[in-house]
Amino acid sequence: MSNNVMDAILESQERCKQIGLNPALIPSPSKKLSARELYNRRMKYDELLSVMSLFAGRVIHLLSHTPILLVLTDEQGFILEMYGDQLIKKTVMDLGIIKGIQYSEEDMGTNSVHLALQVDAPVAVIGEEHYHQALHQSACYSVPFHFCSIFPLSGTISLLTTLEQNNPIYLTLLSNIVDSIEREILLIKNNRQLDLLNRILIENMRYGIIITDVYGRITESSPFIEQITQSAKADLIGCSVFDIDPFGRYMFEVLQHGKSFENVEITFGNPLNGGLVCQFDSYIIYDEHRRTKGMCAQFRDITERHMLEKQIIAAEKYSAIGKLAAGLAHEIRNPLTSIIGFIKMFKSGAVPPEKEKLYIDMVYSELLGLNDLVSQFVLMAKPSVPDRKQIDIQSLVEDTLHFMESQFIMKNAYVQYPLSGQPIYLHADPAQIKQVLINILQNALEALHEKGTIQVSIERDDKHVRIRIEDNGIGLTENELKQILHPFFSTKENGLGLGLSVSYRIIENHGGTIDITSTKYVGTTMTVVLPLPSAQPPYSK
Repeated sequence: MSNNVMDAILESQERCKQIGLNPALIPSPSKKLSARELYNRRMKYDELLSVMSLFAGRVIHLLSHTPILLVLTDEQGFILEMYGDQLIKKTVMDLGIIKGIQYSEEDMGTNSVHLALQVDAPVAVIGEEHYHQALHQSACYSVPFHFCSIFPLSGTISLLTTLEQNNPIYLTLLSNIVDSIEREILLIKNNRQLDLLNRILIENMRYGIIITDVYGRITESSPFIEQITQSAKADLIGCSVFDIDPFGRYMFEVLQHGKSFENVEITFGNPLNGGLVCQFDSYIIYDEHRRTKGMCAQFRDITERHMLEKQIIAAEKYSAIGKLAAGLAHEIRNPLTSIIGFIKMFKSGAVPPEKEKLYIDMVYSELLGLNDLVSQFVLMAKPSVPDRKQIDIQSLVEDTLHFMESQFIMKNAYVQYPLSGQPIYLHADPAQIKQVLINILQNALEALHEKGTIQVSIERDDKHVRIRIEDNGIGLTENELKQILHPFFSTKENGLGLGLSVSYRIIENHGGTIDITSTKYVGTTMTVVLPLPSAQPPYSK
């Protein structure tokens, strides 16, 4: 201890002599709070008493074989609480040290509580440093506290033990307790403010919130939850969230298996009759030690958006049906007009015998064209299920190029295709993939000027293969590029506009995509992306 503290002890002993205290007598406190006064003071220190009880329990357990008594006093030295085993409590109570008495110098002589408040520093009064002989076999330690940053509370925390157990480390222990208590109370106050803020937010937010404990029992919910569950908050608190349909099963998965859910669409009732459609999220709440503390679920009302999306989808479906019907009618009407004309001529007997076979062949040809049109339309609307086999995509591309070689020669087109010796295997329908390649190559060929060039290349990574077909033909405008995959859209004068639509559906059924880039008067690049099977050999560049 500092010289100031030692001087204060000596000065206290001198004052005790001057006021006539008899050191041979047992000290007897004269000032004691009434039961009501003690209650009121304890209420003021209620938060501190609660936290002090926790720390006192830990210290007593830590020093379970040491007779100690922990004492909490206010700024005037009145004892508000004592902690210790019953034996040491009885010993000090025989000395008149009980809750409500004042640890003053006038009544108790030289003591650590009074001195700590006086010098505002930790004080130890050991053995004969006490003025009264009855306390010469005891050691007392006191540390003052001032919690003004939290609320205006001052006082002391003291430890009393026997002279044999005297140890200066007790002052350090008490100082650490004071610091820990201040931090704990500040944390409690901040948590209380956060809890209040959370409650304000929960009560006023437009979304639904449910919070549960570790057993799935609801501990908090927002007013929106009352609306979607048709239950009052008072009835929800304490109930198992697992019993609430239709989201209880999701929250069971969260708590039991540690899953989390995001943007799950859940419907409450019929949206057409006052029901709600919500997006649902749920996840585990952990404490600072990553231990499960409970769960949280939130609900966002998307009813209006859901209804609007349904209306848009319905409108798009009707629009698509209308466009398909108009396109199909347009493609069918011309050959039907010719067929009807020929049949009328046959019925009227106006067809010369020498032209009958010619006209019948023409009708037959038109009917075959109609049949082909309907077949393509059906394939575009609902392509057949791929008959998947293991194929080497490089060999398939080579076969397709050989198949179309005569068309390239007739158009005087130059085709570049660098060969690679390493096979690239796919699990795909070879006939359908070949049809896609033919459709794309024919589009490229028809877009070329005389002596144009088509470049074909194949690239792969660990998950995909990319077949790139690039031409230096007429290219597409931005508006044409947006519509190129739509049924019945064609930039060719006599085109049906179904080839690329069918190709797109085939590749989509194989889990792939078709990417198209084009610049008008520069050329077009079409890239078919297909997934590689998981058993594909590792990729090496």
